[in-house]
Order: sequence, then structure tokens, then C-alpha cells
Amino acid sequence: MEGIDVEFTDVTLKVNVWDPLVTKTLRPEKKTVLNNVSGLFRRNEVGAILGCSGSGKSTLMNILSGYMSSGYQGSVTLNGAQRDLLSFRNVSSYIMQEDSLQLYLTVQESMEFAMKLKHSISKLDVQKRISIDGLLHNLLLHDKRDSLVYNLSGGECRRLTIALELVRSPKVMFFDEPTTGLDIVSANNVVKIMRKLADSGKTIICTIHQASASHLTNFDTVYVLTPSGQCMYNGKSSHIIDYFSDLGFQCPEYHNPADYVIELSLGEYGIPIDTMIELVKETNKNDRHIINQSAKSVPVIYCREYSSKCFPELCILMHRTLLTTFRDHFLVKVRLFVHFLLGSMFGIVYIGLGKSAMHVRDNAVLLFFCVMFMTYVAAFTMSIKFPLELSVMRKEYFNRWYSLSSYYISVTIVDLPVQIFCTFLFCSLIYLLSGQPLILFRISMFLLIFIVTGLMSQAIGMLVSTLCKGFVINTVIVALILMFWTTYAGGMIRISDTPKIYRWLYDVSFMKHSVQGVLHSVYGYDRSVLPCPVMFCPFGSPKVMLKTIDMGENLYWINVSFITSIYVVLKVCAFIALKYKLSST
Repeated sequence: MEGIDVEFTDVTLKVNVWDPLVTKTLRPEKKTVLNNVSGLFRRNEVGAILGCSGSGKSTLMNILSGYMSSGYQGSVTLNGAQRDLLSFRNVSSYIMQEDSLQLYLTVQESMEFAMKLKHSISKLDVQKRISIDGLLHNLLLHDKRDSLVYNLSGGECRRLTIALELVRSPKVMFFDEPTTGLDIVSANNVVKIMRKLADSGKTIICTIHQASASHLTNFDTVYVLTPSGQCMYNGKSSHIIDYFSDLGFQCPEYHNPADYVIELSLGEYGIPIDTMIELVKETNKNDRHIINQSAKSVPVIYCREYSSKCFPELCILMHRTLLTTFRDHFLVKVRLFVHFLLGSMFGIVYIGLGKSAMHVRDNAVLLFFCVMFMTYVAAFTMSIKFPLELSVMRKEYFNRWYSLSSYYISVTIVDLPVQIFCTFLFCSLIYLLSGQPLILFRISMFLLIFIVTGLMSQAIGMLVSTLCKGFVINTVIVALILMFWTTYAGGMIRISDTPKIYRWLYDVSFMKHSVQGVLHSVYGYDRSVLPCPVMFCPFGSPKVMLKTIDMGENLYWINVSFITSIYVVLKVCAFIALKYKLSST
């Protein structure tokens, strides 16, 4: 496949901004991020986008890479033809500013999983292993191949990110501030790598926040943006000093030309930049790439060089997720410890009460709080865990590593045994220590209702964390949802004591169905009268107790079906929300 020239024409982006400290009206103000910018980045070249903070460098990069697919005006063309976003992702890679990597994989494992996913194969042949070794050697990572990504330095993580994307040899590579946060040696290595990639026939486009003079020598073209989102220079990096000297702006001796250009764009020398902006616009019009009108209306479709197979892809993702999950000892051990600690504590406090008719109400309170514990812990665990994976998944999904459905199914399946084991541990401690009846079918129903309750709560946490941004917002919304339905669980106030206008909420409350199912697994199904150590026990008969708290009707399997249905609906909604969120970036 031939190289690709990326051209953009008259790109403009305006966003709504509302600052209550500045804006006097309640309506947001329009802010222009990019103002009618045009340019061309050619194959076999490294193009750098320079500018101060807030000049729109990353925004322009997002538009060119297709990460931002709507909301702007203008056009982006490839070799003179319209760009088809989905197919363009087959031949391009976007290396974002943050290195989103699987921290609990080694460098070698990361490369192998990337190779397997991008080629949909379960085993690597000798040729692909040699290719991986070559990439690690070229990117100075061969000595770190057995190190966990967690232990790599910032420069090594950046080089690993590049290596992972080079597995399928993309034709166009986008780098968003690849040198930010790196020391000078690591930054130089990254810039040299980009230079080598361009020399191998790729189109390299990057944004640079601070470029040294040595970095400029590795760039072929430089595109400078002003704080107003306009272009003030578009040309060869080697011509920067002469270009501005001809305009009467002499760069001081021993001064970094990149810094001088940014200072000019900020107006630090008291020089108006309007003239330079207009001059660049005229130059762009004269040098604009000539596009065949007939070809312009027909987008070029770039096909994947391999076929995406769902089943191998799913197996590879499940294998990777298993490794990362069980190597993250802290998260797994914390979940197990919390279930063991609370199960032991509740069981010891209520030890043996389940056998006595005198403590039936106390036992019912215990079961109610056990349902609350399982609901809250499962929901909060997922609302904390899932956002940590989103940054990695967003990058990999955008660069076409795998399909969203394969990722979603793998995450769901791999976490399933962990959640079930935690539930089994908690329920076993509660059931044995509190003296519940040791009858197999009751134990099975007790465990089943807690399992479906925990899974449904996880689905709530996943849906909320997908829809909302930020840990604090996720926590608050999950707490509000669970507290509302806890009120209508039937454990705090009886259904008959609730005003009639609100009683229908009990019928749709998953918490009420969970509590009712747990109580019937212990006291339902014609359980005999419990022994009473005193002369009279008002709740010695399980039927009387269930009827007293307005849960006398045996609806265990309806309760399980109701909770399972909610779980399925929430999982589908979470998938749809995740797909919409990724498609709208």
C-alpha cells in the first residue's frame, strides 16, 4: 500500500463555554478553538504542530486522527479523496499523551497480546515472534522484556506504547505531545524513533508543547498555531529562522527557534501577528494540494490486512484479563478480605440466633443487612474498578485492536468467578455462624439469591461509571440509587405501614425482591416451628413471621427472575451507553 498524505481544509471548531465568574448572562458563550485552519502533512515526513497551551493543538490532532468525528466544520482528505473514518482507523494509530497500558503484564506479554489481537490468532508463529524481538530491539526495550509495565519508567512506557501500535505497521501515526513529562534523553529517543518511522514510509503527525532546537532538526514540517486557533507558520522546520527574518523578526542568537516562534504567537515582543496569519492563509491557498473533484466525492476504503474473528479475539481478551485481574493482588485481596471480615463480624455478633424462635426478628434484621452489604459492596467495587480500565480500552478500541462486544463479554465473564467466590465466602460465614438451617436446598437458594443480587448491583455500578465522569460523581449517584431502593426494601418499614400512594415502589424495588427471596430461602417452604427457650415466642412459626412483615407469599423464583431480568437489562444498557460514549469521542 502506498503512503498517505493527510490534508485538512478550512477546519473550524467552536465550543460552548460558561464561566460563572466571567459570564454575566446565564447563556454559555461561544469560544473559537480552531479558526479556519488548513494544511498538509505528507508521507515520509514528520509533521509537528506547535503552539502555546490552549492554542488547539490537541483538538486539531483529534480531528485529523478521527478521534473527534463531529462538531467541527471543514474537511479532511487522504491522498486527495474524502476520508472514511472507520476504514482510516485500519491504517492509522493514535498514540495519546497518557500512556494507557496494562500495568500487570510484562513487556513481552504486552507485545504478544497486541500481536494476537491485531491479527486474531491464538498462537504466534516464529516469524511474528521475530518481528516482536525486532521491535523491542529497535525501541530499546529488549532488556526490559520480562519487566512488568508497572515498573517501567516514563520514557520506557512511551516507547512501549509506540511498539504496541507498530505491531500492525500503520501508514499514519499520530502522537499527542509524545515528549511531555520525559527527561531530555527519553524525549530525544522518542523524537529519533518518529524520524525513523517517517523514513520507513509512514506519515508522522505530532503535537509538541516544548520542542528543543535539536528536536526541530528531526521535523520536516512545522505547523504553528496562535492562541486564537489560527496558523501563523506552515513550512519547513529548517526555514523558520529565515522566514521570520525576512518579515523583520530576527530570532536572537543562541535562542531556541521553537520557543521564539511561540513567544511571537503570544505577542511577547509587541508585534501584531495578524499580518503573519494572513500571509500563511495566502500561502496555503497557493500551495494547496490539488484535488480531483471526481475523486473527492468518493472516499477511499482501507481494508484491514487480516480478518477479525470473534471467538479467537474473545479467548485472547479473556486470557489477558485473567492475567491482569489475578496479578492485581491488591484489588482481589481487598475484595476477599472485605467479604471475609464483614461475614465473620456479622456472623459472630448474631451467632446461633437463626436456630431460636426467640430471635426470629433479629435474624431477619441480620439477613436484611446482609442484602444491603452485598448490594453496596458489589456496586461500589464495579464503579471504582471499571473506570480504571476505560482509559486503556478507549485507546485500544479506537486503534481497532478488537471489537467492543468481545471486550465487554470478556470483562463480564472473567469477573464472574471472582464475584461468585466472594459471595460464597460471605454467605458461608453468615449461614454457618448465625445458625441457619443446614438443608441443601435452602443453602442453594440462599446462595443463589445473593449471587444474582451481587451481579445486578455490579451492573448498576458499571452503568453509572459508564455514563458519568469522575470518581466522586460515580460514588454519589450509586449511593443515591441504592439508598432510594433500600428505603423500599421492606426491612425498615412494613409495606402495610407505608402510605398507599408509595406501595407500588415495593413491587419494582430490586432490594425488596432480594430481601423477600432471602427470607423465604430461610423461613419459607413450610419450615417447621422453631424451638422456643421461653414460655412464649410470638414468631415461633416462620409463616407468622413472614406474614407479619408483609412477605408471607412465597415468590422466591419470581424474585430471582425479576432480579435476573434487571441484571440483563442493565448489562445491555451499559453496553449501549459504552458504545455511544466511544462513538461520540
